[in-house]
Amino acid sequence: MTSSLPPAGTSSPLAVARGLLLVLLLALTVATLVATPARAQVGGGDDLDEASRIVEILPVDGFIDPPVADQILDVLAGANERDSELVVLQVDSPGVVSADVDELLAAIDASAVPVVVFVGPRAAGAEARGGAFLLLAGAHLRAAAVDATIGPVFPVDLADDIPTDVAEVGEVPGWPEGTAGTDVLLDGVLAEDMADQLDVIANGLEPLLVELDGVTVATADGDHTLRIRRDEVGVRFHSLGLVRRMLHAATTPVFIYLLLVIGLAMLLFEVFQPGFGVAGVAGIIMAAIGVFGLTVLPVAWWAVALLVLGLVLFAVDVAIAGFGPVTLAATAAFVAGSLWLYDSPSIGLPGLLVAATTVTALVFFVFVMTTVLRAQAGPDDLVVEDLVGRPGIVRSVLNPEGHVYIDGALWRARWLGEAKRAKVGTPVQVTGVEGATVLVEPFAPGTGPDAGPDAGAGASPELAVGRGEQAGEG
Repeated sequence: MTSSLPPAGTSSPLAVARGLLLVLLLALTVATLVATPARAQVGGGDDLDEASRIVEILPVDGFIDPPVADQILDVLAGANERDSELVVLQVDSPGVVSADVDELLAAIDASAVPVVVFVGPRAAGAEARGGAFLLLAGAHLRAAAVDATIGPVFPVDLADDIPTDVAEVGEVPGWPEGTAGTDVLLDGVLAEDMADQLDVIANGLEPLLVELDGVTVATADGDHTLRIRRDEVGVRFHSLGLVRRMLHAATTPVFIYLLLVIGLAMLLFEVFQPGFGVAGVAGIIMAAIGVFGLTVLPVAWWAVALLVLGLVLFAVDVAIAGFGPVTLAATAAFVAGSLWLYDSPSIGLPGLLVAATTVTALVFFVFVMTTVLRAQAGPDDLVVEDLVGRPGIVRSVLNPEGHVYIDGALWRARWLGEAKRAKVGTPVQVTGVEGATVLVEPFAPGTGPDAGPDAGAGASPELAVGRGEQAGEG
């Protein structure tokens, strides 16, 4: 009997499921790589070497987490080694997460190179909240765009509780005594409303440097008068390296959530597949990065448990092929875990994102995965023992397990040939069964239960066509 293959250009449900997961992985990877700007230099290497003075600029965007804190410390240390003219920390941050603010303030205080914290740029809605405000307060020079938001100071770390009375917090270290006020401490104000408490109000980096030229600053090495003239100074921009960029992205609440959900979904997908493929490896990596993020941001671990339980129940629902109480329990656990995932009033997930992710999980597990398993099970009127002797086509690499198409249905298969593995498109023949798995060897024309003088000729052409279709799809 010859194999009946699906029409050219069609895709199996298994391929659709894998494609969906890999597309989501690619989207997250791209989002990670573009989360922060690449390292750049203004003026080029030669100009920097020839410049008599160097200004070091580090954009600090998003949470000040351990990777960002380490980058700040590295920039300060490098600037002092090179005897740079100035360090500019351009801050736009909602606060600190699991980073040591005291260590950062101590490094700024000990720096012989003047450090200016600039909350900007203009028209970007920049902010300096919590620990980011303390960096502003502890800098040698304080600057901000006119529309930047300064404060609130508390919580310093987003995992901390928020005081409700200014008497609980007192004065801010480093900030001019008696000038912080309740608004800055607990609510935040616009920079233009507190211009007298800042050293410079500037619309951008270039105007900032122009304003600072000639200013005398008290540093750990004594008074230093800044000389920042365009024809004398070189500017070096810094940014997070690839590893730190990925770890920084992994402390974004939405990114952590998506990493966990997609990573665990990939692992559960592999549970229903023979062997362990690309989706499983990607799932381990994504889940591991997500767990790192959970250790940095304040999370409710009971909610994490509910989120994981919801995904596991979705997988159980796939296994029992039922749409009922288990589905409802999985959905309820998943939604509750998502909504209460973060244990901080300052961090949360948008309701629309939770709704969209829940619908996606339902579609993937209840419909896509169920379709995949039904396709793997073969026709209802055919038992696996009936396949012995029949030819087929490899649809996923047999190494040694994978999938083959036999009579138009997708079956789990194990390779018994002499070669280490069988590539996609290889013609095979069923020689036995083991449970729900068929055992296959290289196709031998003229063999099998229907073999006869013309059996080989009848089978070979269709298998050849199958190989052509596989090549076309690849």
